[in-house]
Amino acid sequence: MANQVTVNLKTTKGDWETTFQKSTRVKDVILALKVHFRLPKDSKFTLYKQTLPKIDFEPDRALINYNVKDGDILVLKQV
Repeated sequence: MANQVTVNLKTTKGDWETTFQKSTRVKDVILALKVHFRLPKDSKFTLYKQTLPKIDFEPDRALINYNVKDGDILVLKQV
C-alpha cells in the first residue's frame, strides 16, 4: 500500500522483517522492536539506516521523514 513500508530491522537479538505505516514515529518502531525481541524496557536505543550509519533517527520523527522505502535495512543500536 502507498502509506505503508516493509523494512528489515536488525538487532543484536536477530532480524525482523515487518511493515509499518510511513507515518509511524521512530520511537514507536523502537518500542515494537523492544516488545518483539523482549529487550530491556529501560534501555535506550536509536535507529538508523544501514546505508547511513552516522545519522541516528530522531525519536519523534516519522519514518517518512527519513525517506524509508520498502526493503530498507534499519539497524537498532543501544546508546
